[in-house]
Amino acid sequence: MKSQSIRMDKSHLFKILACFAVFFVFWVIPPVAPITSSGMKLIGVFIGTVLLLSIVDTLWPVFLSFALISLTGIMTLNEVLSSSLGNWIITFVIMSFILTESLNRAGFTNRLAAFYMSRKFVSKSPWVFTYAFMALGMIVGMFMDQVPATAFFLGFANKILKELGYTGKDRYANVLTLGVVFAINIGGAATPISHSLTLLGMGIYETTTGTAMSMFEYMLYGLPVAIVLFIGLCIVIKLLLRPDVEKFENFDINKVLGEIQPMDLREKITVVVFFGTVILWMLPGVLSLFLSKDSSILVFLSKYSITFWALIAVVILAVLQVDKNPVIDLKNIIEDGFPWGIIFFISIGVILGSAMSHPSVGLNEFITQNLEPAISQIPEYAIVFILALVTCALTNFASNVTTITIMTGVAISLAMSTGIVHPVAIAMTTTMNGSLAYVMPSSFAPIAMLHADENSNGSTIIKYGLLFVLLSAIITTFIGYPLIKFMM
Repeated sequence: MKSQSIRMDKSHLFKILACFAVFFVFWVIPPVAPITSSGMKLIGVFIGTVLLLSIVDTLWPVFLSFALISLTGIMTLNEVLSSSLGNWIITFVIMSFILTESLNRAGFTNRLAAFYMSRKFVSKSPWVFTYAFMALGMIVGMFMDQVPATAFFLGFANKILKELGYTGKDRYANVLTLGVVFAINIGGAATPISHSLTLLGMGIYETTTGTAMSMFEYMLYGLPVAIVLFIGLCIVIKLLLRPDVEKFENFDINKVLGEIQPMDLREKITVVVFFGTVILWMLPGVLSLFLSKDSSILVFLSKYSITFWALIAVVILAVLQVDKNPVIDLKNIIEDGFPWGIIFFISIGVILGSAMSHPSVGLNEFITQNLEPAISQIPEYAIVFILALVTCALTNFASNVTTITIMTGVAISLAMSTGIVHPVAIAMTTTMNGSLAYVMPSSFAPIAMLHADENSNGSTIIKYGLLFVLLSAIITTFIGYPLIKFMM
C-alpha cells in the first residue's frame, strides 16, 4: 500500500493560520471600553469566521464558530445551537427549498414559461419579446430560488438564441442572458418567498431587535424597488447595449416552446398547495391594512407563523398520493442534491449577526459613544446611501451571506444606538442590497452560471454589473428607504 502523510497546500494552510491569528489577537488584547472582554473575543470570532468563510471554506468554519462562540462567555453551546440551527429561519428555508423543488419537478415552471411566452403581445417586436422574457425571469425569481430559476432560463435562452442563429459573439446573445439573470436576481431580492438571503436579513433583524419583520412588510419595500430596477435594466439595454435584433424577422417562438400539455392531477395539487401557502404567508400583513390588531381574524392568524404553514404544506404534499404514489418524494428531494451547505452557511449568519448586538458585548454602546458624534452632522440619506453602496459592492465581490450578516448587523446596531436612521427601513435596505449580485462569479451562484454560459460575455457582465451596483444603492436609498420610513 502506498505510504501516506499529512500534507497541506501551503497557500491554503497560510490562509487558515492567518484567520486563526485573528482569533488569537482579539482573544488576548485588552478590551476597548465600553466593549467587554467577552465582546472582544466575539468580535475576533466574527472577523475570523467571516475571513474563513470568504477565502478558505464555506462549511467547516461554521462548526468551528459554533464552538468558539460558546467559549467567549456570551452564550452557552446549547444557546448557540438553538439560536442558529434551531432558529425558525433554518426550518423555513428548508421547507421553502422543498416547496420550490416540488413546483419545479411538477413541471409548473416550464408551463408558466410556455404559456407566458406564447402570448400574442410577446411577438409584437424584438424589444417586447426581450423585455417580456426578462420580466418572466423576474416573476419566477420572486417565488423560486434563484439557482434553479437561472438554470432554467439560461437553458431556455440558449434554445431561443440557437433558433435565431445568434452565438456568444453576438451582442444580442450577451444581452438576453445578462438581462434575464439580472432580472431573476432582482426578483429574488424583492421577496422572502423561498429566498434564503432575504430571510437571513429578516432573521438578523428579529433576533437583534426582538421584533419580527413580516413578509408583507418586506415586500412593500422590495417590490417597488424591484420594479424600478427592472425598468432601469430595460432602459440600459435599449440605450447603452443596443444589440442587433434583425434576426427576429421570421422568428416563431412556438418552435422553441413545443406543445403545452394539460396539467395533470399531481401538478394541480402542487400548484394549489404552493400558492395557497404563499397566500397564508401574506394574509396577516394584507389584512392588517384594513382590520384592527384585535380583530378576531388577525388574532387567529397571528397564532400561526409562516414556518407553521410551510411545514403543513410539505406534509400535505408528502401524504397525498396520486395513483398510489406521493405527490412529492420527500426522501428523494432531501437526499438528492439538497443544499445543506447553504443551510449551515445561513445558520452561522443568523447567530453571528444577532450575537454581535448582545448586551454583554458592548458594541452598541461603543457605536453610540464613538460613531454618533462623527455621523450626527451627516445627513440621514447620505448615511443610508453609504450603507447601501458598501453593502451592494461587498456582495458583488464576496459572499452575499457574509455581507448581509455584517452590514445588516452593523446597520441595525447603528439605528438602535443613534436613532439617526430608521431601523426597519435600513435593515431592509442592507438586506436587499446584499441580495443583489451582478458582477463577479464569487458573489452568487447565478452570476457564476452567467459567466460560464457560452452566450454571455464576461467584460459586459462586469461593466454593466458595476453600473447596477450604483443604481441599486441609489434606488434603494431614495425609493425603498423613504417608502418604508413613511409607512412604518
